[in-house]
Amino acid sequence: MLTIAQAAEKLGVNKKTLIRWGASGKFSAERDFAGNRVYDERDIANHAQWFTLRRKHRTHNRQLTAIRKEADRFTATQPLGMETPKFHKYDEMKKAYDALRKWENEDKEILKEYSELPRGFKAKVDPDA
Repeated sequence: MLTIAQAAEKLGVNKKTLIRWGASGKFSAERDFAGNRVYDERDIANHAQWFTLRRKHRTHNRQLTAIRKEADRFTATQPLGMETPKFHKYDEMKKAYDALRKWENEDKEILKEYSELPRGFKAKVDPDA
């Protein structure tokens, strides 16, 4: 069992945040013999892993807009009858689509990491999902 200070440190949040989460029912704590809040070490470790993955996934998803924008430059069609059609440089196209493929592979790896959390954990942290 961890004290509230130890749990807050492992999660990277303030002690008051844990108290608020407990009051709202998002993150429950037990009480020790003196009435102090204590937390299950495995539960804190799982939540710490969840928070790290969630931050990593959000950062990763923010990159997608720029990557898609670059790749979409090469999917635009040209009207028929243009006298001088515009051709894209192969190296530019390859770079854009390689970046997109790399993003997709990294996304699969992040999702795989989510699946390594204990069974039922996602429902615990996000009951609406």
